[in-house]
Amino acid sequence: MQTKLDAVMTATLLVCAVTTTGVVLHREFMAPHSLTRAQQKPVLVPNWRVALEKGIRMGSAQARVQLIEFADFECPFCGSLHKTLETVRERYPTQVALIYVHFPLPMHRFAVPAARVAECAGDQGRFEAMYDQLFDGQESFGLRPWSDYATAAGVPDLSEFDSCIKKLDPIPQVEDGKRLGTELDVKGTPTVIVNGWKLGHPPSAEELDAMVKAVLAGKSPVS
Repeated sequence: MQTKLDAVMTATLLVCAVTTTGVVLHREFMAPHSLTRAQQKPVLVPNWRVALEKGIRMGSAQARVQLIEFADFECPFCGSLHKTLETVRERYPTQVALIYVHFPLPMHRFAVPAARVAECAGDQGRFEAMYDQLFDGQESFGLRPWSDYATAAGVPDLSEFDSCIKKLDPIPQVEDGKRLGTELDVKGTPTVIVNGWKLGHPPSAEELDAMVKAVLAGKSPVS
C-alpha cells in the first residue's frame, strides 16, 4: 500500500514540475516558431507613451523612433536582443531612442539584483554603460562581483555604489516597470514597442532596420 502511495506522490510531483516549467518558459518568451500568426502580429498600444515617462531613456526625446524595451538582465533572449539594438542604434545614433523598462522575471535569481546594480550605477550617471555591461556579462552573474561591472561601466564612486546595492528595500523603477508591463499586457521578455506598435516577437536587426527606415520615410513602422 505504501509503495503504491509513493508512486502516486512521485507521479503527482512530476506533473507539477513539468507544469511549472512550462509556465516559466512561457513567461520568459515564447519562441517565435511556437507562436500563432495572431500572437506574432504587432498590436498598436493606445497608451504606449506612458512608458516614455516611466522607463529609463537612452537617446533624445526628439528622436523619430522611440523604441521601448521591457527586459530582464538575466534573460538570455534579452541578451541576444541587446546585440540587435546595439547594431541599430549605432546605425541611427540620433534617429533612434531606447527606453528601457525593468521587467524582472521571478525565476531569475539575479534579475532584481542586476536591476538594482543598474539603478545604483544610474544614480551616478552610468546607467547606459552598466546596461551594456550587464547584458554583455550575463554569463558571469554570481561569479563576478558587481564591483567589477561597476568598474567596467566607469562608475566613479565605488564605495557609494557598494552601499547602494546592499539596500533591501523595493526598487521604485522596478515596481513601476512591473505595473506598467501589466498595464500594457506584456507577456514576457523581451517585449519591444516601436512608436506604439508592440511586436509579437523579438525583432532581428534586419526587421528593426526596416521599421526604422519606414518611420524615417514618414510611414508606420509596421505594414
